[in-house]
Amino acid sequence: MEKAHLYEALYLVNHGIDEAVRGVQRLKKSPKLFMETYHKSMAGLERRRSMINLQFMLEMRKLEEDDECRFEEEYNVWLSDEPLTNDEICRLMRGVERERKLEGKPPLVRFLPRSKRPKKTSKKSEGVRSSHRVTGLQPLTSGIKSTAPEGARA
Repeated sequence: MEKAHLYEALYLVNHGIDEAVRGVQRLKKSPKLFMETYHKSMAGLERRRSMINLQFMLEMRKLEEDDECRFEEEYNVWLSDEPLTNDEICRLMRGVERERKLEGKPPLVRFLPRSKRPKKTSKKSEGVRSSHRVTGLQPLTSGIKSTAPEGARA
């Protein structure tokens, strides 16, 4: 929620300019202040306010449009009946972890760097069984009884 701090800062700037405008209006009552100076001061304050607000809103518009696209994608992924791919799961979890970090919470998931990730097995080797052959007779398991007489040999 870092955007809330930006909007709060803009509010404080505008509030400060309001205070400055009220101060200049009080000075208007002073007989020593010329009207030209009063009008220039008022116009200067309001001009600066509008420049700050405009620049802030242009920058925030870009950020808001980026967020809207990103959250629209995420929203559609969650609504889909299709299962999530590994990349989608990873992207969503990274977003969750980013939010948790900003909130000062400990991570739920740890992402390994590429160098420490286990190597993927190729599709060819997935269905291939081990070439290691078992030799010799296997001992009978306790739940299986032999039908051969006890003294018989094969």
